[in-house]
Amino acid sequence: MNQETVNRAGEKVLGIIGIIFNVLAIALIGFAMASYANVQGTPEFQQYIEDEIMADPAFSNPEEAQMVMDMMSSSFSVVGWVLIALLALSTILAIAALVNLRKTGKASIAGVLFIVAGLFAGLLSLTSILFYIAAIMCFVRKPRVQNDQNLRDEDFKYQEDQLRRKEESVRREDEVRRDDTTTRSNRSNDDDTPYRPL
Repeated sequence: MNQETVNRAGEKVLGIIGIIFNVLAIALIGFAMASYANVQGTPEFQQYIEDEIMADPAFSNPEEAQMVMDMMSSSFSVVGWVLIALLALSTILAIAALVNLRKTGKASIAGVLFIVAGLFAGLLSLTSILFYIAAIMCFVRKPRVQNDQNLRDEDFKYQEDQLRRKEESVRREDEVRRDDTTTRSNRSNDDDTPYRPL
């Protein structure tokens, strides 16, 4: 059994673009978390909290407002780290899919890895859509399988065709020779006939 190889350049390009988007998103989330941590300790931020949140009539005392702010800052940090972990896992799975694309016959495994990487990158984010498209291409574009019998049949047909062409060319040459000899003999017969006056 012989398999034709399929060019997987499209899947590789989509996977690489998705990995780049993941790395950029990780860097952006890390930068946002670091910026928030730096801003949180400044006196201007504390003044903003006192002016805006403490003035909110929903909070009866300042302790409740401070507790809400502490909960928000800790949840922001946790959500940021969870997003970074999910995007890192998505990147690792996408790299594994690209490695499997280089191996012959592993496109379906790469497609599964691309789907899981897309789920970890966000259900409908731009990165996940790129991974889903790459996965669909991995599943749909299959190499055409040719067994040895088909190859032998094709070789036999080719040889028959060549033989038929040779026979036709030989037959044509024989016909041309016969025509030439016939016309020559006719000419010679015409030359041998005596001249008869009218």
